[in-house]
Amino acid sequence: MVMSLTLKIPNCMTAPSPPGLDASRLLTRTTTLTAELFQNLRKCAAARVTSPPTCALREVLVIGCDCCNGLWGVHVQILIKIMVTSIAGGLTYFLTNATDQPEIWQLTISIFVAGVVVIVQFLIESSEQSRKLVRAIGDDGSRDAQSLAEKIQGISEAATHLARVERLLGRDSVVRLVESVGRMDPKEEFLLRFAHRQLDGLTTLVEGLRSGRADHEGENPDWLLDLTDAATISIDATSMTSFDTTHNFVDEGDFWSSELGLRYLDRQRQAIERNVRIRRLFLLTDDATDAVRLKRLLEPHRKIDVEIKVLRHDDVPFLYRKDLEDFILFDQKVSYELQTARVLRSDVTPSINNVALVSNPILTEKRKKRFEDLWAAAHDPEVVASDADHVDSPPVAR
Repeated sequence: MVMSLTLKIPNCMTAPSPPGLDASRLLTRTTTLTAELFQNLRKCAAARVTSPPTCALREVLVIGCDCCNGLWGVHVQILIKIMVTSIAGGLTYFLTNATDQPEIWQLTISIFVAGVVVIVQFLIESSEQSRKLVRAIGDDGSRDAQSLAEKIQGISEAATHLARVERLLGRDSVVRLVESVGRMDPKEEFLLRFAHRQLDGLTTLVEGLRSGRADHEGENPDWLLDLTDAATISIDATSMTSFDTTHNFVDEGDFWSSELGLRYLDRQRQAIERNVRIRRLFLLTDDATDAVRLKRLLEPHRKIDVEIKVLRHDDVPFLYRKDLEDFILFDQKVSYELQTARVLRSDVTPSINNVALVSNPILTEKRKKRFEDLWAAAHDPEVVASDADHVDSPPVAR
């Protein structure tokens, strides 16, 4: 038997939505109409009609279309699935009833067909979502994959460097630094900028030491004091000294009685207590002949047991006479070197223009040899002082 089912569906895009129809009420109404549809279909089948009534079916479709206008979203999609499944099950029940199938088979086949429709809808929706996902991955996948790979590589490199730094410098200082920076308040922009500049300075210092030379514009007391604290073997220093204020030497004026000079002497005293050998060679100019002033200059170093020698210009090996400069050799590994500014007036004390840390093994070896040669040519302060007294004493009248 061939059956004809003709439905006139109203325009769902222009049909007005029932007032006050929310999602829960819409679901209740759809379920009720679906039940009525099944009852009408059963009556039509019992009456052997060839076309089922369309009033209830049309009402269900109208409600679904109204949902498209007013409640488009997740709830609407669920309701559409319910309606499509109900219609499929209802039509199947009508067809099986019209062919005089047993009641149990009518219900079984109707439920089976409705289940198949539900699964098909689920597969269609899953396929659509997969297609959208594939398209999204196709558009952004390569870019996101590259970004993810860069992040993973960055994390791996950071972990590798951190592990190496922990082996070289110890875990405590590195962990303290990372934790302290990580706990800083992001709102404290000034403190963060200051910390960033300090870290930049530390980075520049480490890079300089690794490459063989680190420079700092102007004086840097922290380098001098920290190197003294870090020394474990020896400190060998030269000090070009003049009792005049026109030679632009560091030891001119009252450096050793200044705040930095006293701190430096105290750090040397602590180093000597750690069995660090400290030798200081004073290079005297021709005008440095005052024995009293020389004694006053050497007195603080004697008190802390620094080994002292004095070298005058005439006793300097001829290879070094035109190339003298101040330097401090720490553990024979790092040379602390400074350059003073030039001044035009004799009553102006020059300032330190630049400080450099030289860690190049070739240059530090040259500094070591230079110091040993000058140290070997120098004399004890008592001998120099007696010579000065002899020079300054007037001739005896006969």
